[in-house]
Amino acid sequence: MPDTVLIDERTLSSAVDELSAAHGEIQGIISLYGRPPLWGREPGFASLVYTILEQQVSLASARAVYRKLEGLIGPVSPRKLTAVDTAALREIGFSRQKTDYCRNLADLIITGELDLDTLEDATDAEVMS
Repeated sequence: MPDTVLIDERTLSSAVDELSAAHGEIQGIISLYGRPPLWGREPGFASLVYTILEQQVSLASARAVYRKLEGLIGPVSPRKLTAVDTAALREIGFSRQKTDYCRNLADLIITGELDLDTLEDATDAEVMS
């Protein structure tokens, strides 16, 4: 098995077919609602912040908070996010934990400890470490 599997239309379709064959109820769901879409996002800090905001809440709620963040700071970047005080982030809908996650991510990028540009060519193990 390869170390990294990129998800594209072909691999997503193959995975859905495999799951449908193994679990008949999934085929019923696909018949009712269609195949799941492949969501694409621009790589980078802003997408990671958006993904953090989406965890354990509705996608609509996350989108609303992210739009408020953009309204507050413009294009989302590590330096702009760290310039906003915690109270302002909480006021637009960031939880305490999501504030910490996003600030820590921004700090790692600012200090150079994390270089997002190197992740695309890294193995899963390298990314996790």
